[in-house]
Amino acid sequence: MPKAHRRVALIVGAAIATAAVAAIPALATNVVKIDSKVTISHRAPAFHGKVKSDNSGCESNRKVKVFRRHHGPDELLGHDRTDNRGKWKVVVDPLSSGAYYARVKRRAEGAAGTIFVCRRDRSQTVVVD
Repeated sequence: MPKAHRRVALIVGAAIATAAVAAIPALATNVVKIDSKVTISHRAPAFHGKVKSDNSGCESNRKVKVFRRHHGPDELLGHDRTDNRGKWKVVVDPLSSGAYYARVKRRAEGAAGTIFVCRRDRSQTVVVD
């Protein structure tokens, strides 16, 4: 093998080894998935509820959206962020009859090689007459 080819092979081999070593921390990352539960109630003109979880970090500052069910795409009526106790409120004025539900988005945060994933959830449907 010519000297130039050996040099190129050595450089390529070093690059592959460096990439493999850099990938090791990514493989060592631990993912912890935590269930979330969103509730919904209504008292005109507001919908309100709570995000509950075994991990309090999954209750605060979560984005909750309220939807009205339709035959086509469901209608987004509003959103809120939960407080430090997981409570949220969305005012819908005027409130018309229909079927409504809330959704809480998934959230992932990482720290020291561990990624904590707060799972998403959809509430039960509430019917307003």
